[in-house]
Amino acid sequence: MALRKRLFWTAKEPLLPCKTYAFTMQNNRFCNTLIARRLRNSFACEKYLHLYCLLFAQKAGSHHQFSTLHTSMF
Repeated sequence: MALRKRLFWTAKEPLLPCKTYAFTMQNNRFCNTLIARRLRNSFACEKYLHLYCLLFAQKAGSHHQFSTLHTSMF
């Protein structure tokens, strides 16, 4: 029975390339680390872009120095 099942059994493709069904726990940890690192990096980029837009809009909108900027940046 087990031999017959193995002949007709087709392996499923993993959703992510680093995930396999043989090493699920190890590779899930690896994938989660990669995903968390990318999310952290994208959040940092968005934060600095938002800060740059605030400073640029303030500088372009008025002729005063940056001391007139009263919004919280962080």
